[in-house]
Amino acid sequence: MKSILAPIDGAKSSHAVLNAAFVIAEEFASHINVLHVEPDPRSAIPLLGEGMSGAMIEDMIALAEKENSEQRAQAHSFYKYALEDHEAVESSRPLEGVKITTQWLEDQGREDEVIARYGRLADMILVPKPVEDNEVYSTLAINAALFETGRPMMLLPELPIEKFPRNITVCWNGSMEGARAVAAAKPFLKKAETIYVITADTSATDSPVGNELLDYLQWYDIEAKAVFFTPAGKSVGQALLSESLKLGAEMMVMGGYTHSRMRELIMGGATRDVIENAQIPVIMGH
Repeated sequence: MKSILAPIDGAKSSHAVLNAAFVIAEEFASHINVLHVEPDPRSAIPLLGEGMSGAMIEDMIALAEKENSEQRAQAHSFYKYALEDHEAVESSRPLEGVKITTQWLEDQGREDEVIARYGRLADMILVPKPVEDNEVYSTLAINAALFETGRPMMLLPELPIEKFPRNITVCWNGSMEGARAVAAAKPFLKKAETIYVITADTSATDSPVGNELLDYLQWYDIEAKAVFFTPAGKSVGQALLSESLKLGAEMMVMGGYTHSRMRELIMGGATRDVIENAQIPVIMGH
């Protein structure tokens, strides 16, 4: 876990992203790339330009540029404050004897495309849970991280995490996406004190699948306990979150979108429920 991508947009949730980045970096002696993407104001012209005069379009671009500049300044101030609070050195290369390095990166374009490009060279991409003041940005970032990078994503709750997670639940149903999430989470699992492999009793799972993962983890000297539970009227996603909190989990690991995105948008699904309701960090793999 040597390279962490922390995209921030200047919203309040940027605090949670930066805080998590430094908590993780402290544990793994990592490098943090703090990325701010400035949307290209001209990209809105095809949508807004029809029926508008040239002067109106110029005014719209100027307004967008002003808003982008304010967001950039806010995001950079958050970054500078975080640097002051932690023992880190700004560098684009590893430095001998330095535990944590950081780098401020700026780029312009569509947020999802830029985050995807940088995310493909990160060991973990940190994305805040969508809330009112960052909903569009976070949704774009989540889609980019999960579907366009081939790398794991950590979904962050609204409240910043204060310490490295030592009690972890792994949501396991035997899916390919779950397997990728487990592979990505191994560095965290090796440092955990308590691990539960939790499986919800649904038509898609049966009790032995959790025990199979336990056998696999033992090859990495990772000890865990299997928990098979009934959702009891809750949706699968809400049940997994509820069971994790009941077990005292400080982080959850799960596969993201084991069904198609379209099915989840129309019918709902575990991933969407977790993204909307997570109160602890969630490592997702797709």
